Order: sequence, then structure tokens, then C-alpha cells
Amino acid sequence: MRAPVAAPDPLITSATQAFSVSAGVATSVIPTPPGTGYNSTVEFELDPPVRRVAVVVPSIDRQERLSALAATSGLLNAQHVLLVTSYLSPALVNACRSLGVNAIDESGNAFVKDGSTLVLISGRPRATERRRPSLWSKRSLQVILALLVRPALLHESRRTIAMFAGVSTGTAHTTVQTLLQRKDLIERGDGLAFTNFDRLLDEWVTLYPSLLRESLKLGRYRATEPNWWTDMLAPNNEWMLGGESAAALMTSYLKPAVVTVYCTNGIPTQMISRGRLRPEPTGNVEFLKAPFELNRTPGLVDNVVYPVLVYADLVASGDSRNLETAQMIRDQYIQHGN
Repeated sequence: MRAPVAAPDPLITSATQAFSVSAGVATSVIPTPPGTGYNSTVEFELDPPVRRVAVVVPSIDRQERLSALAATSGLLNAQHVLLVTSYLSPALVNACRSLGVNAIDESGNAFVKDGSTLVLISGRPRATERRRPSLWSKRSLQVILALLVRPALLHESRRTIAMFAGVSTGTAHTTVQTLLQRKDLIERGDGLAFTNFDRLLDEWVTLYPSLLRESLKLGRYRATEPNWWTDMLAPNNEWMLGGESAAALMTSYLKPAVVTVYCTNGIPTQMISRGRLRPEPTGNVEFLKAPFELNRTPGLVDNVVYPVLVYADLVASGDSRNLETAQMIRDQYIQHGN
């Protein structure tokens, strides 16, 4: 019996419809073969027809985020990929053109280029907010992060997933069911499995700064000594380093401009006194609440947070050297779930 064809992501459907209206160009959404890592292919009925596999990113709020996404997700391959998102501001459409990223949104804004064919639509107002799947909320992002940092949870109960992620069992269940519906997860005899770990990681990393990271901020401080933190150890995993500081320990490649600290019990007083830190909104030390329990990662320095969080912090910065380091960490330290 032939396997059922997965329905296209609702965002792809609405964005292609909006493009057809704004550009006067018919579009078709075609399922891609299983195992390709893409949900759908979009065909633009131009002359000649243009086909792109669709990469769905529900929200992009800054040009730096688009640059980071392009650098880490292969979107610069304009011969094959179409970015589909909820809204592209005029600045983002212009950035797509500069980066060579083909993209469409739910308002009918677009940059599509193939050879001498160019469709550029910019300035259409944001469409009325559509009801999004419950997948993209702060709590669901915690559940997805838990699965990304500990793939063994795919073989555990929803209750176990919820306990590790620090959410209710209902939230864990709803998030897992949505991932199953979206075909990000499949059920196997021994539990769940990722269908495409990299794609889910890319989507999570893109949304983490705006949907979850902002809510984790505890405070920002200024340190006068640059290396005050390098030989500090956290008692009982009360805090761990993220971002540039963690990456410096993991790769010896960066000289961190900002020290990022994830905390389980508020801002550690010993760090304030040791670093002689003083509060400053734009300081070079940031404290974040850990999204859930901190645990050491085998093979890493004891006081470094989960590599997925380090990677996400670096990508969120948009800095070119940080992006280069982020790719190193992804290649060396982030284990793809099976």
C-alpha cells in the first residue's frame, strides 16, 4: 500500500496563494519524495516554470536573523530552495535580494529569481495574523529543546519528557502530537524518531531568540577584567556558560565580547563578587534563566551548557565570526537524533 502523502504546511499554502494574488502568477504545491528532508516543492508557472523546495520558517524579525539562517541552513543555494515565512518587511525583501535567498510570505511580498526571470514584490502590509499551530510557544519550544539536547527522551513517556522540559504533561503531549502531525517525528516500535533532525534544529534556532530567549533574561552587568570567568566552576550545576564564552572553551577560536551565563537559581552572587560586576543594560555579562534543569554534557568542560543552546546563542548574534564558530560546534558537538 502506498504511504499517504503529507499535506503541505499551512504556511506554504497561504503564502503561495498570496503570491499568486500579488504577482498574478499561478503556483502549485507538490509533495516531495519521502526522505528528502523537505515538506513540499513550490512551482511558479513562469516561462519557463521555476521550482523550489520549500523551507518553512514561521517568523523572521531581523536582517541579522536572515543572514544567520542563510549561513547555517544552506538557503544561499538559490537554485533549489525557497524560504517561506509569515512576513517580509521591505528591508528583509532587500536583504533576500542581496543574499540571493528566494522567499515569499503570507502578505504577497516576494523575491524569486531564476536566470533572467525576476519577481520582486515589497511593501505589502502584514496580513491579518493567522492562527498558528500550538507548536510555536515558549513552553513548546522548551519541549523541542529537551528533545534536541536529549534525543533519548524520544523513547520515554510524555510525562518523562514534561518533567525534563519543565512543562506540564499536557504541553508535552500537545507538542509531540503536533510534531507527529507535521512529520517532524514518526512513531517506531521502540518509540519516536526524528524524520529530519537538522531541519527541526534550524527552525527552533530561528525562533528561539524572539519566542523564548527574551523571557529568560535575568540581568546584564559590566565586568572590567576580561578573563575573570575562565577558571570558575559551578557548584551543583547552579549555572553554566553559554554563547561566546562557552564557544571559547569548546573551540579555542573566539575571544568572547560577551559572557553568557545560564542560571538555575537566579544570578549567582559569587559571580557578582568574583567578577566585580556592576549592573549595566548594555554590559558585557548577561545572565539568563536556564530553560530547564542543567546537566553536564559528556566530553565537554563541566561548566558549559548544552551545545544546542551555545549554537543558538551564536546564531542569534548574527556576527560573522560567531556564525563560523557556530558551524564548528554544530559539526563537532551536536548529535543528530535517530
